[in-house]
Amino acid sequence: MVKAITLSFLLFVGLISRVAADTYPEVLFENSVMSGNYAYSSVRHDSLSWVENIGGRLPVSDSVYFTPGNALSLRYASVRGGSWRVTLTYPDAAGHYRPKQDDMLTLKLYVASTAERGVLPGVALLQQDTLTGTVNLADYISDFQPNMWLNVQLPLKAFRGLRRELPISGLQLSQTGADGDVHRLYIDQVEFLPERPPRVKLSSPAVLSAAKAFERHVDLTWQLPLTPSIRYIKIYRSEDNERFEPVAIRPVFVQKCTDFVPQANKTYYYKIAWVDYDYLESPFSNVLKATTETASDEALLDVIQAAHFNYFAERAEVNSGMHAVRFGVDDATVSVMETGLSILSHIVAAERGFLSRTVAGGRLERIVKFLAKADRYHGAFPARIDGRTGKGVYDADAVPVVNLRATAFLMQGLLAARQYFHDAPWAQQVDTLWQEVEWNRFVAEGQEHILLDRWSPVTGFKDAKPMGGFNGDFVSYILALASPRYALAPEAYALGLGIRRQLADSSHVMQLADNAAFSVRLNADAPPVLPRYQEFPYGKDTTVYGLHVSVGTIDTSLLEAYKPFLAFDPRGKRDTFANYYDNHINLTQGYQRRDNAVGTGDPSLDIWGLVTMPGAPDTLRKVSPALACASYAYQPAEALRSIRAFYHKYGEELFTEYGFRKWLAVRGNAVAPSHDALHQAAVVVMVENGRTGLIWSLFSDHPAIKQVVENHFSVE
Repeated sequence: MVKAITLSFLLFVGLISRVAADTYPEVLFENSVMSGNYAYSSVRHDSLSWVENIGGRLPVSDSVYFTPGNALSLRYASVRGGSWRVTLTYPDAAGHYRPKQDDMLTLKLYVASTAERGVLPGVALLQQDTLTGTVNLADYISDFQPNMWLNVQLPLKAFRGLRRELPISGLQLSQTGADGDVHRLYIDQVEFLPERPPRVKLSSPAVLSAAKAFERHVDLTWQLPLTPSIRYIKIYRSEDNERFEPVAIRPVFVQKCTDFVPQANKTYYYKIAWVDYDYLESPFSNVLKATTETASDEALLDVIQAAHFNYFAERAEVNSGMHAVRFGVDDATVSVMETGLSILSHIVAAERGFLSRTVAGGRLERIVKFLAKADRYHGAFPARIDGRTGKGVYDADAVPVVNLRATAFLMQGLLAARQYFHDAPWAQQVDTLWQEVEWNRFVAEGQEHILLDRWSPVTGFKDAKPMGGFNGDFVSYILALASPRYALAPEAYALGLGIRRQLADSSHVMQLADNAAFSVRLNADAPPVLPRYQEFPYGKDTTVYGLHVSVGTIDTSLLEAYKPFLAFDPRGKRDTFANYYDNHINLTQGYQRRDNAVGTGDPSLDIWGLVTMPGAPDTLRKVSPALACASYAYQPAEALRSIRAFYHKYGEELFTEYGFRKWLAVRGNAVAPSHDALHQAAVVVMVENGRTGLIWSLFSDHPAIKQVVENHFSVE
C-alpha cells in the first residue's frame, strides 16, 4: 500500500557552522558535527555495485540539507547481481530508542538524480546484532518527484521481526532494484516519531532574550512558551541584518545555543523561530546583534569555566537537585558520584558569579534534604538513585548495593560546600550525613586496612573490589581516615591506600568474606574466609621524558592523576610516597611530551591529551581537551596556550554551550557525541584551583581533613 507523503521545498544552500548539541534520544541522525564524512556510518559494497564513501563512511553534504547544518550524501550504483549496504548507528550507546506502539520511522529524502522509485534503497532496523526485515522506501512514497525534499514515514509495524522489548541501535540501507546507473540521495532528520504528534499551530513569534558575544562565539538564550507542538528552536544568523541563514537547531529541553562564529571583532545579527513536528516555523523573533571581541586571558578562562559549568547547571534533576544521568527524557535517575562533581562546580560558579550564591545555595539545600531521606546502608549511598522517590536504582536483579567510591566523591563535594556555605541552615545536615558514613564497616574482618568498594544487605561483598593505589580511591581513604565516628586505623594509609590490589581468587570469595556487621557467618567457630590479592606498589620512582615521577604513570589517562586532587590540596604536601604538587607538574609535562612525540594528528605542541594510550587498539587517536585545560592547576602558561589552541582551531567542532566535548579524533575525523561529568568538572575545578586555589583551600581547611594532613603528611 502506498502511503501519502508531505513535500517540502526547504533546500538551504551555503556553508555554515556545524551543529554541536544534544538532541532527542529518538533522533538517529540530525547533523554530523564533523564535515567530510559521518563517523557513525559504515559503507560496504561488493565488486559489482558501488557506494561513494570516504574511508568506509558516508560523505556529508554541507551545501544541501533539510535542517542546518548538513545532511548525509548517498551516491550509489546498483548493479544486477551486486549488493551494497550502509549502516547508521546512534553516536551514544546509551541513547538508543526503544520502539513504541504506532511510532513511525521518518526521514527527509532529497533525490538529486533521475532515479526511478524502483532503485531507491530498502531499510531495515538494527537491534543489538540482529536486523529486522527490509522495507522498501519506494512503497511509502507517493507523488514521487526528484530535486525536492520528501517527508517519508514508515510505520514500525511494517518492519517484520521488530522486537518491542529491545532498543533500536541503528538502521541499514541496502540495494533493492538495479539499473546500473549512478544515483544520489540526500538524507536528513532520521528519527522515530509518534504517528499523531501535537499539532497546535505556531502563530506567535518566537522570543529571543539575549545574544551575548565572546571572542569567537555567541551565546543565545530564549523564552520558550508551553506549547506542546514546539519541537525545535531554529537559529538564524546574518552579517548585514538583511540576509539571514539558518545555522543551528536545538531541541526544546536545551535552554541556550552557542554559535561558533567565523571571526572575532565582528558584529553578527540573530533571530530565531519555533519549529513544530512537521518542521513548519513560527513567525520570526526580534533581531538581536552581538559583536565579538578578542578576550584577555582572564576573560577567556571565565568563558571556558562558565561553559563547562553550564553542563551541570542544566542537568540538575528537578525534584532532588542531584545530577541527572540522562538529559531531555522522562527519567529521574541521578548519579551520586557526578553529583559530588556538580557540587564542586557549583561552588566555583557561585564564586565567579556564573550564578548567584543564593541560587547555588538553594540547589545545595535541595540536594541535602533529598539525601537525608534517600536510601542508605550504614551511611553509604547507591551509585544511582531515583530523584523522585529517593530509592536506589539497581541492575535488573534489583538487589540493593551501595557504592563507597561514589559516596566518597559525594561527601567530598558536600564537605567543600559546608566550608563555603558555612552559615547556611542546611550545613548541620551535611555534618550529619558525613558523620553517619560507616567507613570502617566496608572492610573484611582480618583485613581492616583495605576498603572494599561496595556492599549489599542481600549479597554482602559479592562483586566488591579492593580499593587502593594512586587513583580516585585516594578520596575514599582520606575521608575514611578523617571520619569523626567510623575512621579506619591510621595504618590504613600505607597498608590500604598505599597498595593497589587485584583479586586473585574468584569473586565468589568476596561473597564469603566475613564481617561481623555485614556477613552471615557460615560457622560460629570457623575462621574468616579472606580473599587473596595480587599487590602492586603505590609509588613508582621513574623518569619519563627527562622528568622524575614518584607516583602515577603516563600509561593511563591523566584524569586518574587529577581525581585525587580535585579537592585535596597537594601544594607543599609530602607523604611517604611523593611531594604531590611537584610530582604532578612533572607527570603533566611528561604526559604532554609523550603526546607530542607519538602524535595526536595535529602538528601543534599545544594540542595534546590522548585518551587511549599509544599501542592500545584505538586507531582514532582521541584527544581530550579536558586533560590539557585542567593542567592549568600545575602549568598555567602551557595550559592557557592549549585552551586557546583548542578553542580557535577546533572550537567549531568541539566547543558547545556545555564547554568542550569529551574528545576529538583529528585523524579519524570524529568527535565525541556528548559531554562527560568528570571531564567538565575537571576543567571547572582545576582551572579554579590554578587561579585561586578555591576548592583546594575549602576542602583542606575542614578540621577533619586538617587532622589527616597532620597525621600523614609533612607540609613543605
